[in-house]
Amino acid sequence: RDVSYPVESPRMSSERFEDLDDDFSAAMREIKANLVTVQKSFGEQRKSIIRSTEKRVESAEKTLQQMESESQNAPAAFRIGMNNKARKHRSDMERVKKELRQASSARDDLLSGGRTYGTHDPAVIQSSQRNTLLKGNESLNRTSESIARSKAVAAESEQIGTETLGELYGQREQLLKATDTVQETDAEVSKAKRILISMGKRVITDKLIMMIIILLELGIIGGLVYWKFFS
Repeated sequence: RDVSYPVESPRMSSERFEDLDDDFSAAMREIKANLVTVQKSFGEQRKSIIRSTEKRVESAEKTLQQMESESQNAPAAFRIGMNNKARKHRSDMERVKKELRQASSARDDLLSGGRTYGTHDPAVIQSSQRNTLLKGNESLNRTSESIARSKAVAAESEQIGTETLGELYGQREQLLKATDTVQETDAEVSKAKRILISMGKRVITDKLIMMIIILLELGIIGGLVYWKFFS
């Protein structure tokens, strides 16, 4: 099924991610319910519930990994929200895994207690110590993987923030250039307006001078006519 990311939608819009989120949430509800039931169960029923829960956890882990992959490939506009949801699910997953390990360990202790209680066999003690070390190493590996994922998400979030700041800086430069252009245009308009006013004043002055010259000429002509015919 194709994954679409409509630009116009402000919410997370990966259909694939939302479907995986629903599947994971349903799996976690079932797992948590099983963990509650395990505390009240004994014998074969307890072992059966633990095995079923372990399989469900494996399935939920695969779903969560797909969600993390979807969030990594999402557009920057949706990636932070999707990463936050995936991180929250990862935290829930680690918590139920820990509870499941504790329930499984309690079951193993009950099964092996009758055989090893009071024994001082070095081979048995060495095997127990080795198992304890292996479990400690597994826990450290899981913690390291979780830290690595958190660092990767933090680095990606930092990159997104840097890209966003770069885009905002570019938009600021464009706005400053547009402001300078408007100011230059305004200055040119003011200059043209002053030139037009000056030209208008000059035209009016020229007309007044011409009128004065015409009046003087008419006066001179009238004086000459009067002098010639009436004097």
